[in-house]
Amino acid sequence: MSLPQIDNGVVIRPSRWKCARCDKKDKLRLNLTDGMNLCGQKNWDGTGGNNHAIEHYKETSYPPAVKLGTITADLEAADVFSYPEDDSVVDPLLALHLAFFGIDFSPLQKTEMTTAERELDQNTNYDWNRIQDSGQDVEPIFGPGYTGLVNLGNNCYMAATMQVVFSTRSFNSQHYINHSSKMAFEMAPADPTADLNTQLTKLAHGMLPGKQSVPALENDDKANARTTLVARKGVGKANSAIKQILQMNTNGSLASAIFTSSP
Repeated sequence: MSLPQIDNGVVIRPSRWKCARCDKKDKLRLNLTDGMNLCGQKNWDGTGGNNHAIEHYKETSYPPAVKLGTITADLEAADVFSYPEDDSVVDPLLALHLAFFGIDFSPLQKTEMTTAERELDQNTNYDWNRIQDSGQDVEPIFGPGYTGLVNLGNNCYMAATMQVVFSTRSFNSQHYINHSSKMAFEMAPADPTADLNTQLTKLAHGMLPGKQSVPALENDDKANARTTLVARKGVGKANSAIKQILQMNTNGSLASAIFTSSP
């Protein structure tokens, strides 16, 4: 890892760290280029830092930073983050890079989770009852806009994404209000099953009118549902993870659907 470091006289003390731009004293990241000690990103709920570390990168383009609370004698476990890659990376010369700013890592104790540990903790311990109807008596609803999508095993993110995008005016207009199924197939290439825009229109006309959104018969849990199988095939042309039927997250599914369906 070739990393130029700036000798600007910065010496990092072994404890009582504080952000150079605010009063934050935890979740601090040490920029390994110039020694600036700054707080991490602000979370959606207002917790976390004040984004000073990422702001510093945008101002200077100095890429890597290490989370101070994860530095111990076992440097392989330290959380080094690369802003250009937006991901954790391995710094094989971390001992030298820390020594440049006067840090003796051998007596340091871990006080914070790494990025990977924090994400795992949030996924494992998140209180899903906050956004679900667990324990509540709910009444099924039917009609236009309330047609479900069958989960085929690994396409729950794709189904969730389709429900969201078809609730927007732009997708609704392009694939339903201003575009009939007949028109879509007339304009489709030779193989309409491989054309995403055709399949999105077909899916829209299956989901939005509500013709299949009716009370389910006894023991029939698929009556109020469509599938995204062929639409997934269309998105898969531009995304190997979907094409190979690999698990994805909602962000990946949404990005693939938007970029693949763009004119």
